[in-house]
Amino acid sequence: MGEVQSRLMSTTVTGRSADSMVTVDSNVAGIPVDVRLDPAAFKRSTPDNLARSVLEAVQAAAQQANEATQQATAPFQSMAAEVPDLHDLIPGAPSVKDLFANLSAPPATEHPDTRLDPSEEDEDEYYRSRSYLNRDR
Repeated sequence: MGEVQSRLMSTTVTGRSADSMVTVDSNVAGIPVDVRLDPAAFKRSTPDNLARSVLEAVQAAAQQANEATQQATAPFQSMAAEVPDLHDLIPGAPSVKDLFANLSAPPATEHPDTRLDPSEEDEDEYYRSRSYLNRDR
């Protein structure tokens, strides 16, 4: 297991956007460690399209990272199905099977805009302009 862990720690995967404008290398946790843009990216693309390409490449790298982790831990998962789990042997101990299931589960993604109503006035601007001080005057 230590060997697998050290191999995973030194593994990097590569994701590319469909338009080949962006390439992202990430570690097996899905964290980008290098981002490369095609030299013509700023000439051939708009900022919005380039942003989508970056996001696409990051997601592709994260998917590759997930697959690499699953492949590396697959032998342990098949062995785990054949032997008693740790909590079966030691009351109160964590489940090793659950640990491996969580390792191979894809990470949850969060929508970048967390405001409930994006059309609401930005609170920072409200307080910066101090318009709240002039309401009743």
